[in-house]
Amino acid sequence: MKLNKDMNILIVGLGLLGGSYAKALTDKGYNISAITKLQDSIDFAIENSVITDGTTAVSKETVGKADLIIFALYPTVLIKWI
Repeated sequence: MKLNKDMNILIVGLGLLGGSYAKALTDKGYNISAITKLQDSIDFAIENSVITDGTTAVSKETVGKADLIIFALYPTVLIKWI
C-alpha cells in the first residue's frame, strides 16, 4: 500500500511508539487520528499538533473512516483489543 496525503490514518495507542509514529507522519503532512486509553494523552497530542483528533472510546465510526490503522500496543493488549 502506498501512502498518500488524502488518507485517514488511525493510530491505536499513543504511547512512546504510537506517539512517535503520529509525530513523524504529521510532520510529513498526513492526517492522523488516534484511539488511546487516557484523555490526557489525546489532549496533549492535539494541543501539540501531533494528531488532528482522538478518542478514548472505540467506535465503528472512528475505525470505519480510517484508510490505514497502525496498532502501537503491547502484543497481549493487541489480542484483547481485536
